[in-house]
Amino acid sequence: MLFAHGLLAPPLAEESFFAIPEGTEMVIPAEVRAYDNSPQTSPANTIATTPVTGLDFTQSRTIYLPVRPTNAWDVGLDAKLTSAMSLGDVGVVTFMARARSLPGQADSTAKGEGVVFLQENIAPSYPKRATMSFACGPEWKQMILPFQLDGDLAEGASSFSMHLGAASQILEIGPVRVINYQKKYAFKNLPHTRTTYIGRNLDAPWRKEAISRIEQYRTALLTVNVEDSTGRPMRGAEVEIRQLRNAFGFGSAVTAKWLTASGPDAERYRQIVDECFSRVVLENDLKMECWEYSLENEVGSPFRWENTLNACTWLESKQIPIRGHFLSWAPWEPWSEKLRSDPAAIKDRILRHITRITESVGNRVFEWDAINHLAGWDKNIDEVTGTGFYSEIMKACRAATKLPLWVNEDQVFRPGRQQEDYYKRIQEILASGQTIDGIGNQAHFDASFLPSPDEMLASSDRFAKLVPALQITEFDVMVNGDEQLEADYLRDCLIVCYSHPAYTGFLTWGFWENAHWRPQAAFWRKDWTEKPSAAAWKSLVNHAWATRASGLTGKSGDLTLRAHLGTYQVTVTSEKGEKMTKQVVLSKTSPPLRLVMK
Repeated sequence: MLFAHGLLAPPLAEESFFAIPEGTEMVIPAEVRAYDNSPQTSPANTIATTPVTGLDFTQSRTIYLPVRPTNAWDVGLDAKLTSAMSLGDVGVVTFMARARSLPGQADSTAKGEGVVFLQENIAPSYPKRATMSFACGPEWKQMILPFQLDGDLAEGASSFSMHLGAASQILEIGPVRVINYQKKYAFKNLPHTRTTYIGRNLDAPWRKEAISRIEQYRTALLTVNVEDSTGRPMRGAEVEIRQLRNAFGFGSAVTAKWLTASGPDAERYRQIVDECFSRVVLENDLKMECWEYSLENEVGSPFRWENTLNACTWLESKQIPIRGHFLSWAPWEPWSEKLRSDPAAIKDRILRHITRITESVGNRVFEWDAINHLAGWDKNIDEVTGTGFYSEIMKACRAATKLPLWVNEDQVFRPGRQQEDYYKRIQEILASGQTIDGIGNQAHFDASFLPSPDEMLASSDRFAKLVPALQITEFDVMVNGDEQLEADYLRDCLIVCYSHPAYTGFLTWGFWENAHWRPQAAFWRKDWTEKPSAAAWKSLVNHAWATRASGLTGKSGDLTLRAHLGTYQVTVTSEKGEKMTKQVVLSKTSPPLRLVMK
């Protein structure tokens, strides 16, 4: 059975552990370095060595951060890896941690968080081959963070890195171990620290209220009136309704490559898109440099304009609308870095691109992310263009297309710099006289921060006061291999958003392990077996919220059923066996459907 922070999980079919098994040690504890690279270090922020008693180690690294650093990576721990690791290797990072109270904070409410990486030492991106996260409270807690590498780590050119600057906090970290098991064990059977979130329990008060709102905002009465050829009501006719697509945008990021490929994997990929999604977004195909490259139609390239057009045609045939992602991007990119000294050239390229791509794509998409990562990370192009340029972008987008225009950003549910900058920049654009049709929330989650449903609802209310149209645009959740937690959190995020009247859609950033930027967060494994998260998605999207019902018409020839809003196939069969089928869209204002049996 599986050891998970002192709890025993149900038995697993393959070998699992009560304790951490032996393996190859990848760091030397004495060489783990604490660092503070803040460009503007607060005098109150310090790093110290603190004595520890009563545990199997005698010292901890104490990170005092009463003032949150500019970037999460400004403060943390790191160490060189002692030997090479290979694609697919599994292992654990383990250490003890606890949080201490900030000034004015009660000891019992202290909390801390961090993100751990195994990475290549290649500046400036330091490619991440494994990502883990953790959160802790005021009591010492053993962190056991499993990993599986998605690429090689070369000897002498790779490192362990722990980023601790995402929040104002005081953390104590014990000795760190990085253990490699190579491919000896299955990732899903490695030990891990169990975590959870407030409101997970099925009888949580928020859940009952949300379900009530879903009926209020997401359903309507569908009335079918059946008449015979003379116009008389037809009693006793069987009426069957089956939802084809939900009006709400349940969807995923997809790739033109897989939508147009041949073979069993591509067929299964398209089948899931058709069966499980009512909206999609092309993951990278319409991003500036990917799109420009695709115009060359290079054989074997992951980006080909020919494939993108064919993918759009297939999606249109399935009545699956496409989000356009994106027209501009606020953070620095390699091309804009080269033009840092010439802000006019940066502006010119972005504005010309907006005109070109909107003309080429046309109405193949139904809405656009006008500005992606409006708040960005530590530094954005507004360092040289000024934040007023974002209003210029919105004006240019309005001139180029009549489609709805959204802004998009991550960590909208997480208090901190990114959330506040996003809010302020939306305010600035609106104050300039430009309009925004919707606010996107990427919603990438990990174990360091899993906001409760009540917290998500409160944040949604706040942003909806700026623009009353919201959307989850890139959802995924990685919680150190706890697949059931991933499924439960997905379930509750879906319920939260479907129950809130401002939301128009909920898209994940991929669904298949073999085509996902975070393979561990996928719903379907490489062999297409379902993870618990796939079952959670289908249970709600394909079943609970996809109405299928039937009944017999009464003496007035009508039947009324409550159904979730969307596109339906309505089939009527008379007592004589005559059959008629019609497709209808159910909205809050839909009139009764009149069917005349010939």
